[in-house]
Amino acid sequence: MNPVPSRDRKVVRRWELPGDPRGLAIGADGTIYVGLAETQAIVAVNPETGAIAKQVVLDSAEIASTKELVTLRTNPQRTRLFIANGSDESAMILSLPDLAVLREITMEGETIRDVVPDPKGRYVYILGRRVHIYDADGRTKLRTLDVAEPLAIAASASGTTLAVFATQDFGNTKATTVAMFDTKTFTQTSREPLQTAKPVDGAMFAAKDRTLVAFGRDSIFDRAVTRNARINGRTACFPEKSGPQIATLTTDDTLVYAERRCSASGAFTSATSGIKPASLYGVNAYAIAYDAKSNTIIATDRDGFLTIYNVPRAVVAE
Repeated sequence: MNPVPSRDRKVVRRWELPGDPRGLAIGADGTIYVGLAETQAIVAVNPETGAIAKQVVLDSAEIASTKELVTLRTNPQRTRLFIANGSDESAMILSLPDLAVLREITMEGETIRDVVPDPKGRYVYILGRRVHIYDADGRTKLRTLDVAEPLAIAASASGTTLAVFATQDFGNTKATTVAMFDTKTFTQTSREPLQTAKPVDGAMFAAKDRTLVAFGRDSIFDRAVTRNARINGRTACFPEKSGPQIATLTTDDTLVYAERRCSASGAFTSATSGIKPASLYGVNAYAIAYDAKSNTIIATDRDGFLTIYNVPRAVVAE
């Protein structure tokens, strides 16, 4: 790839990456894996040189260019790559680092917006028109959760809880709700409104599973994982073309998220839940990921760039 010079002090390295970069993930050795929607491919990129070490075409772009590669996620051991293909109505599991296709799961009539591996290696959670739960190899469907039109899902690091966000009617109004499921029996343990009708595009657990964070097109929320907990929120100018991986954790309680330049961003209220926010401001990213080995943030940009950034400073609530 061609390097791109930058005077931005946040930038460590930047390369041109044509092919409509979307979801990304970091391998165990620091290799950057990026999904290219235009070429229907996964590329493995050397983080030091920008050289493409390996490329695997998932579908022929001339025949069917519908794989959007919305998200790329890895299991904790980083030996498997899980891909949500969006309007292609499928999910894929690849092995790392060889990028061999282990399994493709097709769900006719369902846009697949996310695929989340269980942190304990027991299940694969697939977000379509419902939340579908498969075994760890993606071969056997175990059950479907009774939540209509889910918006986002998040699995706790302990593996005990799955959070499912959805929109629910309350008489003449609608509100975004979060349902908690016990992953032993998949019994719903609670379902509460977030006191907002704004949609949620992504979510994650933080602060050693004590806090649940959710973010949508123009808002970010965090709340303690207790019943009737106070919701903290702020306006955030997420990039217009961003996907569900627009935020990441650098530590258990430090949340980094990319924001485009705008005048509407507000102060993040985080004292009650313990989250320390850090905005990667002025970055028009589609997805970001944290590389702990180099202590940097990796970002894809649909305009055709792959960039490594310094980690922004967190804001500590007083």
